[in-house]
Amino acid sequence: MKSILTGICFCLLLCNSLLAAEIPQQQLFNKANDLFRQKQYSDAAGTYQQLIDEGYNQPELYVNAGNAWYKANRTGLAIYNYEKALIRDPFYKPATHNLSVANQRVEGYVNDIPLLFFQQWWLQIQHLYNPNGWALGSILFFWLFVTGIIVMLLRPAINPVLIKWGNVITGVLFLCFISMAVSAYMNTNVHDTGIIMGSTVKVKAAPDLGSKDIFELHEGVKVQVTDATQEYCKIVLPDGKTGWLACAEIKRL
Repeated sequence: MKSILTGICFCLLLCNSLLAAEIPQQQLFNKANDLFRQKQYSDAAGTYQQLIDEGYNQPELYVNAGNAWYKANRTGLAIYNYEKALIRDPFYKPATHNLSVANQRVEGYVNDIPLLFFQQWWLQIQHLYNPNGWALGSILFFWLFVTGIIVMLLRPAINPVLIKWGNVITGVLFLCFISMAVSAYMNTNVHDTGIIMGSTVKVKAAPDLGSKDIFELHEGVKVQVTDATQEYCKIVLPDGKTGWLACAEIKRL
């Protein structure tokens, strides 16, 4: 009886500590909302960013931060946050809509190449679980597959057709889950795209300060980074243009 009461007390203390930890975050969120309503947009965005830095990375929070930066006329940071929301959920409609509106401010904006239908399906399936969820699923199906092989070798009297088809199904599911785990991890952790933060950035023909300027990019343009030196990044635009610019001008997604 004493051990049961001790366990109950421990659970209550744990719940209380978790609730107490949530209170400051809720207060911070309310503060950010109040700052937004008071038209203190930069301060509101900074407060939303504080929550994001603490690990609260829901798409809604990124959209709130993007809205605040948009109102503060920081288009690059607004687009950055909308893009981050879409990384978390590619089909989150508020982020898609607000990104479209923000891109109208961007001088020289180039539309992304639209996804084909099977690419959209792949994204929808990929976001059923996070990378850890896909990885755990792949481990589970791997061991089920191994168990099936062992049973087939050690107990051949058991229905061989059933075991064979069970192994085929678990093997296929293992390959699907491990592929999704790798794809989801790469999508989350490989930062090969970014947003231009400078108001006007000169793109050069080579990674050298004295190199020829070939075109300009403006704040908010999304670029893909394909190569980099210590100071310069090689970028490519959706329309195929390439060049080099200072890596400090790009905020990686």
